[in-house]
Amino acid sequence: MVSKEQYEWIWTGFAIVLLAIVVVTTLPQVFTVGGDAAVVTHDIPSKIHPSVVTTTVNAMQYVFTVSEHGGGINSELVLPNGSTLPFYYNLMVVHPGQYLNMTMYAVTGKTATENMYIPVYNAKYVVDTQIVPGLTQYAVWYAANVSGYPIACGAYAFMSGEYNGPWFSYQVGEILVIPQSGYASPAAIQRYITASNTAHTSALVGDPYNPPIIVENSPNPVLTVVSDKYAAFNDSIPGPTFVVNANSTVTMNIIIPTPSGDHNWLNNYSVTGVASPITDLYVDVYAVWWNGTITPAATPQKIQYNTPMTFTFTAKAPAYVYGIIYPAFYNYDLDGMSNLLTGEDMGYVMSLWGTVIVEG
Repeated sequence: MVSKEQYEWIWTGFAIVLLAIVVVTTLPQVFTVGGDAAVVTHDIPSKIHPSVVTTTVNAMQYVFTVSEHGGGINSELVLPNGSTLPFYYNLMVVHPGQYLNMTMYAVTGKTATENMYIPVYNAKYVVDTQIVPGLTQYAVWYAANVSGYPIACGAYAFMSGEYNGPWFSYQVGEILVIPQSGYASPAAIQRYITASNTAHTSALVGDPYNPPIIVENSPNPVLTVVSDKYAAFNDSIPGPTFVVNANSTVTMNIIIPTPSGDHNWLNNYSVTGVASPITDLYVDVYAVWWNGTITPAATPQKIQYNTPMTFTFTAKAPAYVYGIIYPAFYNYDLDGMSNLLTGEDMGYVMSLWGTVIVEG
């Protein structure tokens, strides 16, 4: 008669054998999480390679940095001091009908797994790819719908779908689809609004990452955004997407109340162990040009609380981004008690930004 102890050993051995089978059969896939070069080649037909934007995504704690080149796009961000960065924060730029060929990494020294999630609007592909430290991940996003028709110009959200700390829900970006030349047509804007409204009322109901669209037909539109207690404009991350007419004179009012409480990353512990509002950030409006270069469109202003910051520009570029478009370092360090033993919560955070699409 077999004893209970023998049954336990038999069951344990059986589990070990099953685990070994799983490891052996899946090991070749472990180091190609999210796809591999062969998958990417399959998803991007060789005949349209000139329409590929080669995109490198580095996942940091709470932000993505994105470098792009090819297909007429070369990522370059001109900072207020005149220096340049060869990447964007939480932003991808693409023309309708192009492919984003994404190679993704977790930054060196990072231990948390990230995720790249691009939900369906009217695009052909859904992207849901784990970004595992020490590995290289691949994914493709096609700026076209399931029928292959180029996607409408507009701003489409992407985000981290992996919990990596209390601020993970702020790790949200936009794929900004702009025309090869000229401005988005009224028909393209209507297709964009229709697709977004469908998302708002179906798969993405109540989703704060699906930015609302506000159309302004005035020749002198006044755009106003107000930060809420969670450091988001108009309860949306990113903030609202405005549509204005080409060559209109645009006034942008940005209002940020004095932050308080630990739910607002602008109230920062990073210096003294006592929370205080960040004062060294710059707010501005930036033009996004057809080749992907981003330049200041107005005079940058150092962040002011409880005071409207006003910017005026003429809508010459195909799109604009507004607000704080580069991150601040946040460190939750109540009374200086954060350390490896008690726990740490730190990373780069940005949420107070949004886009303007120019219709012509």
